[in-house]
Amino acid sequence: MSSVDIYDEQEMMLSLAKLIASNLYVHTWIFKIDDEFNGRGIAYLNIDHVKSLSALRKRPQSEQLVEQILELLHKHIARKAIIPMKTLYRDWGEYVSAFCRVGGVIEAAPNC
Repeated sequence: MSSVDIYDEQEMMLSLAKLIASNLYVHTWIFKIDDEFNGRGIAYLNIDHVKSLSALRKRPQSEQLVEQILELLHKHIARKAIIPMKTLYRDWGEYVSAFCRVGGVIEAAPNC
């Protein structure tokens, strides 16, 4: 479960929303910047830390699910995404700029 060759923030958010909608059992999504190494271009989002996203798992699936997820992502991702290398990317905006400039990947993390 992944989305590759992402070069646009809208595409990034839509890809993530679609991945979440089709894989509601996945707890954590990992973002990787294509040209980084040694974990420097990694960020992640744990769905369990966004209560409104986590609550969608309990509701019946609807045709508007992707739109609902997309709206919640735009509202919460900047505060809830974790960027381990704060010395390289101070905030979500900087991270997304680098991600879209060189491309990146979104992947599901294995549930433990």
